[in-house]
Amino acid sequence: MKASLDKLNCIFCGMCGGICSDVFRADFDGKSVAMDKELSGELLASAKYAEAVCPTWAITIGNSPVVGNLTI
Repeated sequence: MKASLDKLNCIFCGMCGGICSDVFRADFDGKSVAMDKELSGELLASAKYAEAVCPTWAITIGNSPVVGNLTI
């Protein structure tokens, strides 16, 4: 499983990076970005928590990112 992040919805509140910095980072454009990593175990649990608390629902955890979401 991987994380994807819709940069159009991201307001860069920083919560995802604070919760799961191994997956979510700040990008050069002042938005968050999801790293291209396979998620399992504790990393998956942290990423799912970040998805749950994202105030704009910009994060998706799964194998098939939603159209418009970006992963790098």
